[in-house]
Amino acid sequence: MMKLPPLEYTFDNVVLGWREEAVSFAREHGYHLIVNSDQRQHYYLQREDNIKHKWFEGIYQLGINSLLPIPFSLQTLGFEDDKLKVITEGNTKVLINFEELHIFDLDNFTNINIEEVVKDYVVHDFFNIRVGAKQPGRDIVEFENTFVKTATFVPSNRHDRDKRGETLKDILVRSHIQAEDIKSFDFSETVVRLLLERKLKELEIRVIPAKAAREGKFKKNRNIQVSHAYRHVAKDTFRYNIVGDVDSRIVLHG
Repeated sequence: MMKLPPLEYTFDNVVLGWREEAVSFAREHGYHLIVNSDQRQHYYLQREDNIKHKWFEGIYQLGINSLLPIPFSLQTLGFEDDKLKVITEGNTKVLINFEELHIFDLDNFTNINIEEVVKDYVVHDFFNIRVGAKQPGRDIVEFENTFVKTATFVPSNRHDRDKRGETLKDILVRSHIQAEDIKSFDFSETVVRLLLERKLKELEIRVIPAKAAREGKFKKNRNIQVSHAYRHVAKDTFRYNIVGDVDSRIVLHG
Protein backbone atom coordinates (compact mmCIF):
# COMPACT_ATOMS: atom_id res chain seq x y z
CA MET A 1 0.00 0.00 0.00
CA MET A 2 1.45 3.32 -1.07
CA LYS A 3 2.02 5.81 1.73
CA LEU A 4 0.95 9.35 0.88
CA PRO A 5 3.31 12.21 1.78
CA PRO A 6 2.13 14.61 4.48
CA LEU A 7 0.41 17.85 3.62
CA GLU A 8 2.67 20.82 4.24
CA TYR A 9 1.83 24.49 4.73
CA THR A 10 3.81 27.63 5.48
CA PHE A 11 2.24 30.42 7.56
CA ASP A 12 3.82 33.42 9.26
CA ASN A 13 1.61 33.19 12.35
CA VAL A 14 -0.40 30.29 13.73
CA VAL A 15 -2.86 30.46 16.65
CA LEU A 16 -3.53 27.31 18.68
CA GLY A 17 -6.60 27.13 20.92
CA TRP A 18 -10.31 26.43 21.25
CA ARG A 19 -11.54 29.19 23.56
CA GLU A 20 -13.17 32.42 22.41
CA GLU A 21 -9.97 34.32 23.21
CA ALA A 22 -8.07 32.30 20.60
CA VAL A 23 -10.80 32.75 17.97
CA SER A 24 -11.00 36.51 18.56
CA PHE A 25 -7.21 36.92 18.51
CA ALA A 26 -6.86 35.02 15.22
CA ARG A 27 -9.72 36.94 13.64
CA GLU A 28 -8.46 40.33 14.81
CA HIS A 29 -4.94 39.75 13.44
CA GLY A 30 -5.81 37.68 10.39
CA TYR A 31 -3.83 34.67 11.62
CA HIS A 32 -4.46 30.99 10.86
CA LEU A 33 -6.24 29.17 13.70
CA ILE A 34 -5.95 25.52 14.69
CA VAL A 35 -8.83 24.46 16.96
CA ASN A 36 -7.14 21.76 19.05
CA SER A 37 -10.09 20.40 21.04
CA ASP A 38 -13.76 19.59 20.61
CA GLN A 39 -14.36 21.26 23.98
CA ARG A 40 -16.10 24.64 23.97
CA GLN A 41 -16.88 27.33 26.49
CA HIS A 42 -20.49 27.15 27.60
CA TYR A 43 -23.13 28.95 25.60
CA TYR A 44 -26.85 28.57 26.21
CA LEU A 45 -28.30 29.01 22.76
CA GLN A 46 -31.93 29.40 21.81
CA ARG A 47 -32.74 27.87 18.46
CA GLU A 48 -30.55 29.52 15.78
CA ASP A 49 -29.01 32.07 18.17
CA ASN A 50 -25.69 30.25 17.80
CA ILE A 51 -25.05 31.91 14.45
CA LYS A 52 -25.17 35.28 16.22
CA HIS A 53 -22.70 34.35 18.95
CA LYS A 54 -19.20 35.82 18.92
CA TRP A 55 -17.44 32.41 18.85
CA PHE A 56 -19.44 31.08 15.91
CA GLU A 57 -19.26 34.39 14.08
CA GLY A 58 -15.48 34.39 14.51
CA ILE A 59 -15.15 30.81 13.25
CA TYR A 60 -17.34 31.66 10.26
CA GLN A 61 -15.24 34.70 9.36
CA LEU A 62 -12.00 32.74 9.70
CA GLY A 63 -13.43 30.01 7.51
CA ILE A 64 -14.52 32.24 4.64
CA ASN A 65 -11.08 33.90 4.77
CA SER A 66 -9.35 30.48 4.50
CA LEU A 67 -7.78 30.83 7.95
CA LEU A 68 -8.86 27.39 9.26
CA PRO A 69 -6.32 25.06 7.62
CA ILE A 70 -7.06 21.95 9.73
CA PRO A 71 -10.42 20.21 10.33
CA PHE A 72 -11.69 20.54 13.90
CA SER A 73 -11.40 16.77 14.43
CA LEU A 74 -7.71 16.19 15.17
CA GLN A 75 -5.94 13.57 17.27
CA THR A 76 -2.62 15.07 18.33
CA LEU A 77 -0.22 17.94 17.81
CA GLY A 78 3.51 18.10 18.33
CA PHE A 79 6.80 19.19 16.86
CA GLU A 80 8.65 17.39 14.12
CA ASP A 81 12.03 19.05 13.75
CA ASP A 82 11.18 22.76 13.52
CA LYS A 83 7.66 22.20 12.15
CA LEU A 84 4.30 21.87 13.85
CA LYS A 85 2.90 18.40 13.21
CA VAL A 86 -0.84 17.75 13.27
CA ILE A 87 -2.45 14.30 13.00
CA THR A 88 -6.14 14.46 12.12
CA GLU A 89 -8.74 11.88 13.16
CA GLY A 90 -8.50 10.48 9.65
CA ASN A 91 -4.75 9.90 10.30
CA THR A 92 -3.73 12.58 7.84
CA LYS A 93 -0.37 14.09 8.72
CA VAL A 94 -0.03 17.85 8.30
CA LEU A 95 3.24 19.76 8.71
CA ILE A 96 3.19 23.50 9.26
CA ASN A 97 6.15 25.85 8.90
CA PHE A 98 5.67 28.98 10.99
CA GLU A 99 7.37 32.13 12.24
CA GLU A 100 5.37 32.43 15.48
CA LEU A 101 3.05 30.01 17.27
CA HIS A 102 0.53 31.73 19.56
CA ILE A 103 -0.67 29.21 22.15
CA PHE A 104 -3.93 29.75 24.05
CA ASP A 105 -4.66 26.10 24.91
CA LEU A 106 -2.38 23.04 25.11
CA ASP A 107 -5.01 20.36 24.58
CA ASN A 108 -3.71 17.32 22.63
CA PHE A 109 -0.14 18.67 22.45
CA THR A 110 2.19 15.72 22.97
CA ASN A 111 5.82 16.92 23.04
CA ILE A 112 6.17 20.41 24.44
CA ASN A 113 8.05 21.41 27.60
CA ILE A 114 5.12 23.41 28.93
CA GLU A 115 2.45 22.28 31.38
CA GLU A 116 -0.94 23.86 31.79
CA VAL A 117 -1.80 24.19 35.50
CA VAL A 118 -5.50 24.89 36.08
CA LYS A 119 -6.44 26.80 39.26
CA ASP A 120 -10.22 26.76 38.96
CA TYR A 121 -13.16 25.99 36.69
CA VAL A 122 -16.39 27.63 35.63
CA VAL A 123 -19.12 25.01 35.86
CA HIS A 124 -22.61 25.24 34.36
CA ASP A 125 -25.36 22.89 35.53
CA PHE A 126 -28.56 22.93 33.51
CA PHE A 127 -31.84 21.98 35.17
CA ASN A 128 -35.14 21.22 33.47
CA ILE A 129 -38.09 22.60 35.40
CA ARG A 130 -40.50 19.66 35.64
CA VAL A 131 -43.12 21.50 37.70
CA GLY A 132 -43.42 25.28 37.76
CA ALA A 133 -41.91 26.22 34.40
CA LYS A 134 -44.16 29.29 34.08
CA GLN A 135 -42.01 31.99 35.68
CA PRO A 136 -42.71 35.30 33.90
CA GLY A 137 -40.36 38.09 34.84
CA ARG A 138 -37.84 35.81 36.52
CA ASP A 139 -34.24 36.55 35.61
CA ILE A 140 -31.15 35.96 37.74
CA VAL A 141 -30.92 34.67 41.32
CA GLU A 142 -27.61 35.39 43.07
CA PHE A 143 -26.00 33.25 45.78
CA GLU A 144 -23.72 34.34 48.62
CA ASN A 145 -21.00 32.51 50.57
CA THR A 146 -21.03 29.43 48.37
CA PHE A 147 -19.31 28.11 45.26
CA VAL A 148 -22.62 28.47 43.42
CA LYS A 149 -22.82 32.00 42.00
CA THR A 150 -25.99 32.49 39.96
CA ALA A 151 -29.12 30.73 38.78
CA THR A 152 -30.65 32.14 35.61
CA PHE A 153 -34.17 31.45 34.37
CA VAL A 154 -33.85 30.90 30.61
CA PRO A 155 -36.47 30.19 27.93
CA SER A 156 -36.82 26.45 27.57
CA ASN A 157 -35.59 24.71 24.42
CA ARG A 158 -37.74 21.69 25.24
CA HIS A 159 -40.96 23.49 24.37
CA ASP A 160 -41.74 27.04 23.25
CA ARG A 161 -44.90 27.99 25.12
CA ASP A 162 -47.84 26.47 26.90
CA LYS A 163 -51.38 26.36 25.48
CA ARG A 164 -52.03 29.91 26.67
CA GLY A 165 -48.94 31.23 24.91
CA GLU A 166 -46.89 31.80 28.08
CA THR A 167 -43.11 31.31 27.87
CA LEU A 168 -41.81 28.31 29.79
CA LYS A 169 -38.47 28.42 31.61
CA ASP A 170 -35.60 26.19 32.70
CA ILE A 171 -32.68 27.07 34.99
CA LEU A 172 -28.98 27.48 34.25
CA VAL A 173 -26.72 27.50 37.33
CA ARG A 174 -23.17 28.89 37.19
CA SER A 175 -20.58 27.84 39.78
CA HIS A 176 -16.90 28.53 40.43
CA ILE A 177 -15.01 25.45 41.63
CA GLN A 178 -11.36 25.09 42.60
CA ALA A 179 -9.34 22.49 40.70
CA GLU A 180 -8.80 20.33 43.80
CA ASP A 181 -12.58 20.20 44.41
CA ILE A 182 -13.83 19.54 40.88
CA LYS A 183 -14.34 15.77 41.47
CA SER A 184 -15.58 16.05 45.05
CA PHE A 185 -19.17 15.07 45.85
CA ASP A 186 -19.50 18.27 47.90
CA PHE A 187 -19.36 20.19 44.62
CA SER A 188 -21.35 17.75 42.52
CA GLU A 189 -24.54 18.18 40.49
CA THR A 190 -26.51 16.74 43.41
CA VAL A 191 -25.24 19.37 45.84
CA VAL A 192 -25.89 22.13 43.29
CA ARG A 193 -29.49 20.93 42.97
CA LEU A 194 -29.96 20.96 46.74
CA LEU A 195 -28.54 24.48 47.03
CA LEU A 196 -30.75 25.64 44.16
CA GLU A 197 -33.91 24.17 45.68
CA ARG A 198 -33.05 25.69 49.07
CA LYS A 199 -32.51 29.12 47.48
CA LEU A 200 -35.78 29.01 45.57
CA LYS A 201 -37.67 28.18 48.78
CA GLU A 202 -35.82 30.91 50.68
CA LEU A 203 -36.87 33.48 48.06
CA GLU A 204 -40.38 31.99 47.88
CA ILE A 205 -40.06 31.34 44.17
CA ARG A 206 -42.68 28.66 43.74
CA VAL A 207 -45.11 27.20 41.23
CA ILE A 208 -47.38 29.99 40.03
CA PRO A 209 -50.96 28.77 40.54
CA ALA A 210 -52.94 28.14 37.39
CA LYS A 211 -56.65 28.75 37.14
CA ALA A 212 -57.39 25.24 38.40
CA ALA A 213 -55.21 25.81 41.43
CA ARG A 214 -56.91 29.11 42.23
CA GLU A 215 -60.22 27.26 42.18
CA GLY A 216 -58.88 24.84 44.79
CA LYS A 217 -58.49 21.80 42.56
CA PHE A 218 -54.76 21.55 43.18
CA LYS A 219 -52.47 22.45 46.03
CA LYS A 220 -51.35 26.08 45.86
CA ASN A 221 -47.79 27.33 46.16
CA ARG A 222 -46.07 24.06 45.47
CA ASN A 223 -42.30 24.04 45.29
CA ILE A 224 -40.65 24.12 41.89
CA GLN A 225 -39.39 20.68 40.87
CA VAL A 226 -36.23 20.39 38.79
CA SER A 227 -34.18 17.60 37.25
CA HIS A 228 -30.54 17.81 36.24
CA ALA A 229 -29.98 17.75 32.46
CA TYR A 230 -26.24 18.21 31.98
CA ARG A 231 -23.02 19.65 33.43
CA HIS A 232 -20.44 21.63 31.46
CA VAL A 233 -16.96 22.18 32.92
CA ALA A 234 -14.39 24.60 31.46
CA LYS A 235 -11.11 25.87 32.85
CA ASP A 236 -11.14 29.45 34.06
CA THR A 237 -7.90 30.59 35.71
CA PHE A 238 -4.72 28.77 34.73
CA ARG A 239 -0.98 29.30 34.30
CA TYR A 240 1.84 27.78 32.31
CA ASN A 241 4.67 25.84 33.91
CA ILE A 242 7.88 25.71 31.85
CA VAL A 243 9.61 22.34 32.41
CA GLY A 244 12.40 22.49 29.83
CA ASP A 245 13.68 24.24 26.74
CA VAL A 246 10.97 26.00 24.73
CA ASP A 247 11.10 27.08 21.09
CA SER A 248 11.72 30.84 20.97
CA ARG A 249 9.00 31.18 18.32
CA ILE A 250 6.29 30.24 20.83
CA VAL A 251 4.16 33.01 22.34
CA LEU A 252 2.05 32.00 25.37
CA HIS A 253 -1.33 33.64 26.00
CA GLY A 254 -3.02 33.17 29.37
